[in-house]
Amino acid sequence: MHDTDHESQGDMPARTAFFNCTELVLHMQSYCDVADLQQFGATSRRFSDLVRGYLQSRVVSVGAQYFTDGNILMDILRACDAVVSGSTALHVMLPKDGTAWSPRDLDIYVPQVTSQRLLQKVQSEGYGMVKDTDLNGEGYRNLKVSRVYVLTKGQQHIDVIVSSTSAAISPILQFHSTTVMNFVSAETIFSCYPSLTLQHLSMMNPAYLYFGATTAGVLEAAAKYKLRRFRYVRCKDVHDHKNVCKVRTRTLTDSAMLWINIVSIPEASHTCVDLFRQFGVLDVQWMLGEEVEDESAGAFSWRPRLAKTMRHHEAGVNVSDNESMESSTYGQQRAKLP
Repeated sequence: MHDTDHESQGDMPARTAFFNCTELVLHMQSYCDVADLQQFGATSRRFSDLVRGYLQSRVVSVGAQYFTDGNILMDILRACDAVVSGSTALHVMLPKDGTAWSPRDLDIYVPQVTSQRLLQKVQSEGYGMVKDTDLNGEGYRNLKVSRVYVLTKGQQHIDVIVSSTSAAISPILQFHSTTVMNFVSAETIFSCYPSLTLQHLSMMNPAYLYFGATTAGVLEAAAKYKLRRFRYVRCKDVHDHKNVCKVRTRTLTDSAMLWINIVSIPEASHTCVDLFRQFGVLDVQWMLGEEVEDESAGAFSWRPRLAKTMRHHEAGVNVSDNESMESSTYGQQRAKLP
């Protein structure tokens, strides 16, 4: 009884002392991925504020690598309804400490309507255009990418990928593998397959098997992520993970997603539905190996080629490290993949 009274009157438990030290909490967060941080932030309002502040600093630090002020990137994303995807978004999702690789460039996805505004903003920061690739040809009709601009300033490279739809995020669900089906906006971090990605697992997207395009560029991208310690798995190997089966229809708002708001209330939306409405998206349904079938009123939806997908699934066709049923973001001429 005496010990209990003594603790309540004077001795602060070690755990409480730890969490009351902001510097220690910040150091702890650097070893956490976004799912860990989301759970930690849900425990209290103070921890929620700390997590948001930490994730904001991660995104701003990305901007500081390419602009004189890291907040310039946030302003560009917000003003142009754009998102960051590819290796950079993945890197932000993983623990800061313990992730041995770094992105080589910055991939910004933007809708057509604001693409010229975004280019002007980036060029006003001293970047010059070195490449302009038009992907509107017949071979790219399924990729939802209309154009790719490459801009450089010294050793810094920014790739601006223009969506062929009214939403910046439309090409992301057609990436070569689940590892890079993520994005970072000015307000949110979002992942389509967090249960795989945050365990360094990935499945290939077999869309190009169905679309009939070449796969050499995708194999190069897969090799890059294998070097980054991602392991490619077959669909049947991860059926214990929720909603990751290739023949399961997914939606942007299903429970297998991960999204975390990095801006303090009330500056940002409160729900995932509000988030996608900001990008002009009402709903998206897709399946790995899908084809975009419908688009209307600023929204789009993926309607899977179910019969074809099921035939391959029933035949036991799955993509492993040595198979080549992958899809590419930019198509047949082996342009840069995320």
